[in-house]
Amino acid sequence: MGSNNSMRFLLAFLLVGLCIVQNTIAQTPLALSDSSKNKLVMKPLPLKTSIQWVGDHPYDWNDGAMIPAKGLQQYINAGVNFQYNNWELQLAPELILAQNKSFEGFDLAMDRTQWRDYYRFYNFIELPERMGNGQYSKLYGGQSFFKYSFKNTSIQFSTANKWWGPGFRNALILSNNAAGFPHISWSNKKPIQTKIGAFEYEFIWGQLLNSNFPPPHSYLSYNGEMMYAQKEDRARSFQAMHIQYTPKWFKNLTLGVEQSFVQYEDQLFGIGQYIPIKNIFYRLPNEVLNQPITLTAFYFNYAMPAVQAKIYGEFGWNLNRTTLRNWLIQPDKGMGSVLGFSKIFTSQQKHFWEFKAEMANLQLLTVAEQFTTGAPPSWYLGSYVRQGYTNDGQIIGAGVGPGGTSQTIELNWRRGNNRIGVSGERRLHNNDYHVYSFSNSGDFRRFYVDFATTLKVDWTFGKWDLGPRMSYIQTNNYNWNLFQPGNIYFIPGKDIQQFTGKLNMTYHF
Repeated sequence: MGSNNSMRFLLAFLLVGLCIVQNTIAQTPLALSDSSKNKLVMKPLPLKTSIQWVGDHPYDWNDGAMIPAKGLQQYINAGVNFQYNNWELQLAPELILAQNKSFEGFDLAMDRTQWRDYYRFYNFIELPERMGNGQYSKLYGGQSFFKYSFKNTSIQFSTANKWWGPGFRNALILSNNAAGFPHISWSNKKPIQTKIGAFEYEFIWGQLLNSNFPPPHSYLSYNGEMMYAQKEDRARSFQAMHIQYTPKWFKNLTLGVEQSFVQYEDQLFGIGQYIPIKNIFYRLPNEVLNQPITLTAFYFNYAMPAVQAKIYGEFGWNLNRTTLRNWLIQPDKGMGSVLGFSKIFTSQQKHFWEFKAEMANLQLLTVAEQFTTGAPPSWYLGSYVRQGYTNDGQIIGAGVGPGGTSQTIELNWRRGNNRIGVSGERRLHNNDYHVYSFSNSGDFRRFYVDFATTLKVDWTFGKWDLGPRMSYIQTNNYNWNLFQPGNIYFIPGKDIQQFTGKLNMTYHF
């Protein structure tokens, strides 16, 4: 415990020191130059912190490096930005400090066949219920990068998060659900204008981190065999591409294509495997024992400025390879989707109303996939790359996770950057597991569902931005748990009510 406290003190000391540097630069702006062109400019970044309290068990997602944990947790981000000619350096580390209290997870009282089915999924993805057995602290590179720009091209080494796609709650390929990972990117600085419209692109090569935290009760066995298969601590390569197109004839329409590829680094051979567009320049092999994780998605975003509204959708497939004929016959195989709508209602006052709605679906849609033998073909699972589509124990795509769905609506009163809003959300946890484990028994009552209502405020006071959040969460059939007394069939499951709170604070130097 003493060494843990020393490490936390050191991490906090480093962040405090960085804040002092920020404040010094803010009070004495520094611009060193020998000409109007060769000028070094340094400026402090805003100091950001989030303090979160969770009463019973983790719920939320899209909180970056913050972990799913019970109790108090704090996120701190501070940094400095340097610019010199075509070069830009940003140092913006992130510090996470969490009580990480123990909470009840998947129940030991569940039948051993249900535990076997549980590990059938979680042996192929690194999503620990709890990040270790005690207090948690970690310092990340955060939103840091080192960038070189030339004409309309930008190349950078970075650990910053990226969000691809039009959604505000879920993104199939890349989101801020997990901590950022080290990567190199190549992109354009501004849209490339052509005779048929404008294009933007980004290519990424990176490395995902392993958390090495096991799932719950990894010592359990079934019919004399261990249910948990320990994952090898091997480096995983991440490659991705994102191309966005705005047609010349439809200025309000944006189309995009995304693809990502995850494989163990020691399984990459030849320059072709490093081209981040698969099945075009480089055809993926059919070797069953060496299959990477390949996700492909398309999206649209259509704005209607006359009525201040937009509709969007993102559709993806988790297939390593298929044919056009097979895709036309069965387009729902391996499919995930995000659909959304937003609308602004203006008034004669200085404020306006904003309505947003989004639904995401990552459930397996075909019976053949739901009851397949071997590793489940669920989103973000890896039959060979068994850490799955994760970084440091959290999914880097849609936070609802494998087999999950969510439906979110949000209404905000806004005036400038200030807002007061309320959101309602329904989240269904891993229905692929539910269908596989409970359908044969005819027990259809165990849907593991959250209903969350959140009050949120964002307000600016001088140099401070404050954003309190308060959520009430009703969880039905927590971890698919249902105790059956006697012959009564329709009974409440293991239902839990809890409150969670969060305070986001930003100070602008």
